[in-house]
Amino acid sequence: MLLTAAFVLHVLSGALWTGATLYFVYAVLPRAADGVMRRESFVDGLHRLLLLTRWTGLVLPVTGAYMIWTLYTPLSALTGTTRGWLVLAMLGLWGTMNGLIEVGVLRTRREVDAEVGWGTYMAEGFPVESLDGDVPASRLAAVGRPYLLAGGACAVLVLVDAALLAGGVPI
Repeated sequence: MLLTAAFVLHVLSGALWTGATLYFVYAVLPRAADGVMRRESFVDGLHRLLLLTRWTGLVLPVTGAYMIWTLYTPLSALTGTTRGWLVLAMLGLWGTMNGLIEVGVLRTRREVDAEVGWGTYMAEGFPVESLDGDVPASRLAAVGRPYLLAGGACAVLVLVDAALLAGGVPI
């Protein structure tokens, strides 16, 4: 029963996170880059993506670690099988995607608040209330774009990896 709950939480969290990232990269980022979107709307969406990334950054490793502990003991099942290597690839992609989103949002926030420290950023993220000056959404989007696009590419790879695992790649 616990393993089933871990699978459900893991898949739902991963689907929400990858879906939100891909939506942001596909629909929100281009609108902001074109200057069509208000900067408050862009920053709100970016902040929400960051909060979702952080929430799933807790759920995914906890559920994933439980599934690894349950399904890949002894450790040779993780390091000596195709499925194990897919799980390890998923772990690497998860960390990379998390890091890219964090760095993209931090760089974007520093565009309007160059003095924001790491601690303040980690506590606040990028709330709309932190907007100072008149930096347009197009500039904010340009600063975060490379990191968010790379995060979107990682999201696609996470989904491909998940599909291979769900499709029953042999042990």
